[in-house]
Amino acid sequence: MRIVYDVIRAKRKTICVSVKDGSVVVRAPLYMTEERVARFVEEHGAWIARRLAEQKASEDRFADVRGGRSILVAGREKPLVLGSRKNHEDENAVYLREMKSAQQLFLAERCDLLVEKTALFSKKTELVPSDVSLRNYKSRWGSCDAEKRIQLNWRLAMLPDDLQDYVIVHELCHLRHLDHSAAFWQEVAKIFPDYKTRRKRLKEYSFLTLLYR
Repeated sequence: MRIVYDVIRAKRKTICVSVKDGSVVVRAPLYMTEERVARFVEEHGAWIARRLAEQKASEDRFADVRGGRSILVAGREKPLVLGSRKNHEDENAVYLREMKSAQQLFLAERCDLLVEKTALFSKKTELVPSDVSLRNYKSRWGSCDAEKRIQLNWRLAMLPDDLQDYVIVHELCHLRHLDHSAAFWQEVAKIFPDYKTRRKRLKEYSFLTLLYR
């Protein structure tokens, strides 16, 4: 398999590769030769091919969501009807005035559950935030700052319950460890020993952060 990739050179000491949205990007030091970069890509060819295949499978799986023909509600794919006079949801479909109206509907109908879940896990973990709010993040599911404020992407309401739970616990654990150190992941593992599996599955839904704007 011939791998097509882009190279970004910078003042750095190491070389790395990332695969996102079907594109392969290699970040390399300024002085590194093209031959060395090509050899690095070849050495990591199996991993790159696997990631590309996984992303292609995810695109196929959520083709209707990406195309605006359906929408995810707590992990369930429901038909999406655009051009409705009123934003609403019933058992059979979701009706929106326009695509970006999804935020308004979910904030009104679904996102209170995210705040309630945060309170429940806060009680369970004894990790108490100073505030919990919803945001329209472009590339993340949530954040926690030094003031112990947790902010969640409203699109979390689109994810399956177990992934909602993982993100919420992830942010709560940042109340104790603001970094992603080994101690932080040990904290997460106390609640979800399978956090690595959940974190991997969460990547399948990353495309949602770019929709409904």
